[in-house]
Amino acid sequence: MDARTLAYTGISILGFGIWGFMMKLGQERLGAIPHLTAMGVFVALIVMLGLASRTLPVPELSSNLWLPLAAALATLVAMLFLTLALGASSGNTAAVIALSAVYPGVTAVLAALFLGEAFTLAKVGGLLCAAAAAFLFTR
Repeated sequence: MDARTLAYTGISILGFGIWGFMMKLGQERLGAIPHLTAMGVFVALIVMLGLASRTLPVPELSSNLWLPLAAALATLVAMLFLTLALGASSGNTAAVIALSAVYPGVTAVLAALFLGEAFTLAKVGGLLCAAAAAFLFTR
């Protein structure tokens, strides 16, 4: 992994850490569905501002637009159930976020099945380590 990719990944990790904390606060203070609704409204506003200012490109109409739709729907379902899990977590926010962060395993399996990417022994080891780390966060 080159330095730029590592830096981007580090910033992403920081963002996801803050995101997990804010998800818990929003769920507690607004409720699960109002929090998700407000997030959706803010994302829509940010995208509309980006489009209006021409800092974001308008996607071309193509037969591949089902991909962002599917990604958006998967995100919506994941966020809904993550928010519900945080509400039911009884003060164990880190455990819920850690367990939800094992999702790269699903991505790795799907990429191996549908994209022909290698599912190596190292990736299996990484998944086991991630699962072990997530389990330890539940203690």
